[in-house]
Amino acid sequence: HAAARRLPLLLVLLLLAESTGNRCAFPTTAASSETAEAAASETAEAPLPRRWVPPPPHGPVCKDCPSVVFSLTDDQDVELGGWTPMVKTQSLLQGDGNGATLTSWRVHTPICSPSRSQTVSGRYFHNIKSTLAVPPAKVQPAATGHVNGSVYTNATFGAHLRAQRGYNVAIFGKANFNTREGFDRWFQGAFLGYGGGFEDDESPDFAYHAAPSEYATSLLGNKSVEWIHRPNVTGSAAAGRPFFLYFAPHCPHTPAMPAAWYKDACAGVRSPRTPAYNHSNAGFHALVATQPPISDVDATLIDDLARRRCQCLLSVDDAHAALVVAVKEARRWESTYWVVTSDHGYNLGHHRLPSNKFLLYDHTLRVPMLVRGPGIAAGDNPVLGTNVDYAPTFLGLAGLATPAAMDGRSLLPMLVPEAREGELPAPTRRHVRAERAALSRRPWRADQFFQYYTQGGPSPYHPQGCPQTPGFKPCEGWAPGSSSEPNNSPGDLNQCGFPEHEALRGTVRPLDDYSNTYIGLHCPGCIPGDASEYKYGEYQYVCSSEEIVARRCFSSIDTYQLFNMSADPYELHNVYASAPPPILAALKARLRRYYPCRGAACP
Repeated sequence: HAAARRLPLLLVLLLLAESTGNRCAFPTTAASSETAEAAASETAEAPLPRRWVPPPPHGPVCKDCPSVVFSLTDDQDVELGGWTPMVKTQSLLQGDGNGATLTSWRVHTPICSPSRSQTVSGRYFHNIKSTLAVPPAKVQPAATGHVNGSVYTNATFGAHLRAQRGYNVAIFGKANFNTREGFDRWFQGAFLGYGGGFEDDESPDFAYHAAPSEYATSLLGNKSVEWIHRPNVTGSAAAGRPFFLYFAPHCPHTPAMPAAWYKDACAGVRSPRTPAYNHSNAGFHALVATQPPISDVDATLIDDLARRRCQCLLSVDDAHAALVVAVKEARRWESTYWVVTSDHGYNLGHHRLPSNKFLLYDHTLRVPMLVRGPGIAAGDNPVLGTNVDYAPTFLGLAGLATPAAMDGRSLLPMLVPEAREGELPAPTRRHVRAERAALSRRPWRADQFFQYYTQGGPSPYHPQGCPQTPGFKPCEGWAPGSSSEPNNSPGDLNQCGFPEHEALRGTVRPLDDYSNTYIGLHCPGCIPGDASEYKYGEYQYVCSSEEIVARRCFSSIDTYQLFNMSADPYELHNVYASAPPPILAALKARLRRYYPCRGAACP
């Protein structure tokens, strides 16, 4: 396998083996021509019809617009070591003195479907929220049921780029954003391991049945490389057309199954024992305040998961290296922008949650964010943004103004120094100059906004009467890796685990519950006369469909949280009860500038 990794691109990284299609089974022998059955439950777009509707014709070609490679991983944190394995990525995209690291980057919502829907639509959660009440009577995995994709159908950044600038747009990997519009090439699925099923617009039955030898991340990398090399994408038939590649591996999401050639990698990696690890107290909302402690068995399994996450990210790093080679071979390197990031962060025993995300704290909100391209200033950049800013930024690269329906803003004037505007493609330069001039009328925001609606789980309001822990019942709720009958499930800490720990079982605990619906704010010195960095949250347990539609959900707050992150960077002590009233008033007022804002009315 070491010899195989030295060959070009990723085309040899799909190990061949006899297998049953089990994503956790490592290939062990030579080739088998059998294919695994499509894993319909693994495709992220299950609510959509299982068929492909070809997109409308392209708009006029913008021959001087740049191309874009957008890499969006799944659950890759920056607080808990998630960026450490990306050695090739950092070297190839920043080793030559280029590329910006956005050091304060966070996501608006720390869960898959809403985060990815916000990414393509440029809208905050309350502007794409479905009418589903909270807490829902039935668990909503990935919170897909909380998103109304119809409000941004044909209004994603991909749809705009195709229609107005003639971009060739492709996705390879996890979509989970509740619409398919805006793509020329659609190869979509949320799968990590060997075999599995993907939606494939080039297949007669709209399905790709991966062979048992095909490792998902490498498969997606290979498909992306092949697409870049197509004549109609970067060759003679492209006629100068720019491309947008959306690369979205389902890594390091559980089961965090690594490629066979990395099964012994990342030795010694474990979950960081920061002060937030195994920490809880009565000052938190019920989900955190009532969590049982991390046991020795829990800690062993959490460390195993941390190591598997590192191992599977090595294949993402390989894929990025292959994409760099492909773009250079296509002679698009000098005119291509790169954005490498994640949909949200993670928990690895921090605030006593052994896995997943969902929380207001920085280990779930902060993600890697690397931007490289013509005119981008290298080095650390503390600009305050979230994933709703991606869509306006991608449109800005093509010289397009932010649509009125988008709540995010173009980052480009915050990334490109005025002295380097001459390096920009002409459409991008016009956009940056217009946006820079507008900052005098509408300055860049001084805080970041967060919003989350519980997927369900233990709740005194639940028709089944599920209590919060201790005494957690096997009814509708979230245990590790289980949405029902959690006492009969080994949980996600055991999925694709190491053989020596196969018999271990972690503590059954809810990962989401009725108390975890919130809006929040990160405020680093945003209050005049106070340089402190604050994290502020308002939690409301029950919100009706009528209140959601009217955007009056957070009108009766049940729990407040405030962390002075200047003194308490790990968010351990809720100081709301002792905070000066003027500070609380200022934070509440700033938060209400975001909820329920729309479009340009948002900060």
